[in-house]
Amino acid sequence: MGSKKTLFIILIVALVIFIVSFVIVRVWWQAALFSIGFLLIAAIVTSSGLLIPEALFSRRLPGRPPPGKPSEDTDKTDKAAFFERMDSELAEFSAQPEATTEDIHWMTEYTRVMKEVGELVYEVHESVRSKDRVKQLRAFRGAVKQLPYLISEFKNIPEPITPKRRKAIEQQTQGLDLYLAACSNFAEALETSNGELAGEAAKQINDALNLLDILDKSQLVREK
Repeated sequence: MGSKKTLFIILIVALVIFIVSFVIVRVWWQAALFSIGFLLIAAIVTSSGLLIPEALFSRRLPGRPPPGKPSEDTDKTDKAAFFERMDSELAEFSAQPEATTEDIHWMTEYTRVMKEVGELVYEVHESVRSKDRVKQLRAFRGAVKQLPYLISEFKNIPEPITPKRRKAIEQQTQGLDLYLAACSNFAEALETSNGELAGEAAKQINDALNLLDILDKSQLVREK
């Protein structure tokens, strides 16, 4: 049941059932029961289900996004959570007694660049979730223009002291390079309607997000 027209038809049928039942039984509450029973059956057998109470009361049911906006609020929440995580890691790192001035400077620069990268990644992600081809193409082109600068900024961050952090930075650098290639391929795929290239770009994005650890690794591929 995917349109208001279908909803109106069901409500009209329910009203007709109420009127006919009332004419036959002459008891209004029994007629109302027949009508309500029809509405419940209609809600259960439809593909999306529960459209009637959502449309009538305009309420968001627990665990369900608002109709017509399946991802916007979730994306904003995820992005805010990512930024909060980066700030929290910086604060915790800076509060460590053994952290030197150089360590804190490194972490501060790392956090700044990663937040810029995250902003870009979520912008691209939201454009894909929008299903708007023009918006997607604009976002991918913008990413192709901005990523080289961010990659340069990322590589210019002073080398971290611990081997563990060095390995993490190496992986994230690979992720940024791969993400740039994926955005370039996606932009070309959208311009040329090349499904094979889009599939390759989707795999590249999935691999890049595994390295970057910014958002759910499979979301962009599923939406695309």
